[in-house]
Amino acid sequence: MSKLSPEILLTFIQLDRSLKTPLYIQLYDEIKRGVFEGMLKHGDRMPSTRSLALEFSVSRNSVLLAFEQLRLEGFLTAEAGAGTYVSEQLNELKHVPEKVVQQEPARQKAVNRNDFPLHTKFVLDYIGQEATLPFQPSIPSFTDFPFQIWARLAASVYKDIHQLHLGYDSAQGYLPLREALTDYLRINRSIHCSADQIIIVNGSSQALHLAAELLLKKNDLCWMEDPGYLRAKSAIVRFGAKICPVPITKNGMDLEYAMGNFPTAKLAYVSPSHQYPLGETMPLIERIKLLKWAADHQMWIMEDDYESEFRYVKRPIPALKGLDTFGRVIYVGTFNKTLFPALRIGYMVLPSAAMANEFTIAKAVIDRQSPVIDQAILTRFMVEGHFSRHLRRMRLIYKKAQEDLVGLLQKHLGGQIRISVADAGMHLIIWLLKKQDTATILQMARERGVMLYAIDELSVEFRHEGAFFLGFTGFKPETMEKAVLILKEVLSLNNQL
Repeated sequence: MSKLSPEILLTFIQLDRSLKTPLYIQLYDEIKRGVFEGMLKHGDRMPSTRSLALEFSVSRNSVLLAFEQLRLEGFLTAEAGAGTYVSEQLNELKHVPEKVVQQEPARQKAVNRNDFPLHTKFVLDYIGQEATLPFQPSIPSFTDFPFQIWARLAASVYKDIHQLHLGYDSAQGYLPLREALTDYLRINRSIHCSADQIIIVNGSSQALHLAAELLLKKNDLCWMEDPGYLRAKSAIVRFGAKICPVPITKNGMDLEYAMGNFPTAKLAYVSPSHQYPLGETMPLIERIKLLKWAADHQMWIMEDDYESEFRYVKRPIPALKGLDTFGRVIYVGTFNKTLFPALRIGYMVLPSAAMANEFTIAKAVIDRQSPVIDQAILTRFMVEGHFSRHLRRMRLIYKKAQEDLVGLLQKHLGGQIRISVADAGMHLIIWLLKKQDTATILQMARERGVMLYAIDELSVEFRHEGAFFLGFTGFKPETMEKAVLILKEVLSLNNQL
């Protein structure tokens, strides 16, 4: 392809700064639309990232992010010294017929949430490819993962793959993995259970939906931590139950408020070891109070053991499930944060084998079973001791990352924010000392490549104005410092508005 190929003009691109959608995503969507509608064709040379940034008054980083995603998906290709071009394979795409284009409604500038079922409103902003930009929360440090060990174990599993049952396996999950989990949970979470009580699921989201489907009926009440996990809200509403927002105190969920306002609730969703996102830990006396209430009122408890493995002060706190002598707690754990999200392996511990069988049937209806080969690799990773060693190492690395981010925030933003650091988890919280426009801060930060999240994005009723949570795992100190400086610039610009 000649280096003299002229750059194409992108006059069809329209960016709307009034939207919450980050500008790099809008730019990505517009270029992709140009391909499908025939305005961009194979061989067209794209303008340079600098000229595009200047033309549309956006940061060069926004253009780079859009181009990178388009290259990953095969829409663009880069040639060293020659620029960026529309990919060759795209000449096979058929343009939408003119009559179809005319029949389509005007292109919407934003997602209309009223067009979707109610339960999807909690997750519409979290369905695309997750960014790996600071300060995206819960991003494992991939550079510190023992991929060589994982690859060796994977090769070993595939070498002996004929020894696995390659037909339809138990929908409950790979038995050796469930047996390995019984030892892990007993030693690390003080949970005594049998393999028959455990179900392997595709992450905590599937566990939450299974629980809501089997335990809740239409109009049933469910205690929900507020702020709290969006996908838990989605599961509750999806099956017709009603969310009962419960505020968070220094002791976690405010049980007195929940008992007084929603005494007939059938389910309580809690993350007692490390509340998401505020990070509070429920003390023993509150845990016992919750367990007794559940037993007396025939209420189920869904314990989401969110990021409890990463506790930086003393040993991890035992799970609520380990105290449950009444058989009311359903425990949910996942490897997606401790290892890597693409693994998509989580697990549930049910109060009895009989109840686990009911949940297994429901899971089988949805997807028959989780992939057995990934489960076999994970089993060897656990049995050979690599998982425990990995957790010990990551606690030290993440504690250092937490300290690095705290130091950077104090250095550059010390007079503008208050920092709240939990004893566990993969993010911290900052509170603005001066009232500012949260929506504008979020938009400006995201346009500049900093994935900032507000606590209120996870709230139903109880607000926390000026509070943001920042992930510190998976990012080098120099990356975090650049992001903190961008945040400092954003706050300064927002003050001038």
